[in-house]
Amino acid sequence: MQALPARRSLLTALFAAQAPSTSLPPPEAAVHLLGRTSFGVDEATLARVRTIGVAAYVEEQLHPDSLDDSPLDAVLAHLDTLGLSNAELVQRYAAAEQGQRQVPLRELRAATVLRQRYSRRQLFEVMVEFWSNHFNVTHSDGRARYYKTGDDRDVIRPHALGRFADLLRASARSPAMLVYLDNASNVVDGPNENYARELLELHTLGVDGGYGESDVKEVARCFTGWGLRNHEYHFFANRHDYGAKFVLDHRLPANRGEEDGEAVLDLLAAHPSTARHIARKLLCRFVEDLPADATVEAVAAVFIRSGGDIRATVAAVLHSADFRNSADRKFRRPAEYLTACLRASGAVMDGEAGLRVVAAALTAQGQTPLNWPAPNGYPDQQGYWLNTAALLARWNFALTLFQRGAAAPLHVDIAALRGAAVTPAALVDRLASRLLHRPLAAAARDLLVAYAAAGADPALPLATAQLDATARELGALLLASPYHQYR
Repeated sequence: MQALPARRSLLTALFAAQAPSTSLPPPEAAVHLLGRTSFGVDEATLARVRTIGVAAYVEEQLHPDSLDDSPLDAVLAHLDTLGLSNAELVQRYAAAEQGQRQVPLRELRAATVLRQRYSRRQLFEVMVEFWSNHFNVTHSDGRARYYKTGDDRDVIRPHALGRFADLLRASARSPAMLVYLDNASNVVDGPNENYARELLELHTLGVDGGYGESDVKEVARCFTGWGLRNHEYHFFANRHDYGAKFVLDHRLPANRGEEDGEAVLDLLAAHPSTARHIARKLLCRFVEDLPADATVEAVAAVFIRSGGDIRATVAAVLHSADFRNSADRKFRRPAEYLTACLRASGAVMDGEAGLRVVAAALTAQGQTPLNWPAPNGYPDQQGYWLNTAALLARWNFALTLFQRGAAAPLHVDIAALRGAAVTPAALVDRLASRLLHRPLAAAARDLLVAYAAAGADPALPLATAQLDATARELGALLLASPYHQYR
């Protein structure tokens, strides 16, 4: 195996020569689609897309209930807390020792990793992550460590491809959201504006959506009394402000109770600014960091015409010309990058020990699932994630993943990956095909072949003792390259 400085020099050369600004050779449509609608391309899913076609695969993924995911259910079966109510989780874990108090948090994060790695319903899981980020609740924040399990199960997942209005209403009543943004303490004698502000700025209209400070105050009044009893949503009539209210130039009459909040949610869900805000975020997730205004308007129009139908809106994004022409314009966030490494390599993740390795890697790369500390969710733009320290953490993960032997809790079957390839040139071609599913530029291929040959003739077979070690190095270098960092 070559020295670490040599590897870093090669990776630096690959990034300099093959940054997307200088254009990577484009992937086929199926690979591009999976790069955007899944947590990474794997052999089986790519074969499925090639068999039924891009359009049919999109339609299939937009209807996840039609896909059998029972193998994943078996993988998740040992995570007992996923099915517990808020009250059961608090009763069982809130007074436990420190290590035990973290069990619900650890198990939901484990489930998130496993679903993204193994689910056949990949687009659904992408949308679950999208909405979890949109309606962000910091998982480790107070009671949220117990309530977020129910928020994921009962709020985000049932509505991830449903109607936005239903998702918005469910989130407003979510115990996790009620405690995280303090609406549980929003009462007529002491209004709390935290939820109202984030509802307008983050969840619906957007920062430039046309609301003012008076709207924040009035919306907060509408949600007075929305609180918790026995760890579930409850409306406290005696804590509500019954005066008339004015929200976004709409008058809400006096002497109404819970209906005030419901009216605000309906108003916001149908607002044109909400349509544009959601359209822009979806395009940022699936197309590029700064989507074209015309495309935002086109997708927003679908959102409005469909009554906020998320499935129809996502379909409009995926069938757009901007989507088709946007290969390599998105830099993978850490969780996407890591999971894509596992899916591409077919890495074996053995039980709890394997999950601990993945959790440590996600922490090192800066994206522990469900743990962004602010209400705005993890950033979805390259500028936040692309820096020297972040790249080094990714390179180290790829190198470590491929260096582990079969006894390690997270490892790659390198013999299966390299197949019958025995020359440096054949190894590069085989591994690029299996891990990247796309052609390498001639300059990048030449760099990798020369590195693998280490001064020898690249057309001659490597010594048997060198084969696996060279294949491991090449595999790690390919997954650390721009071809895998971008999607």
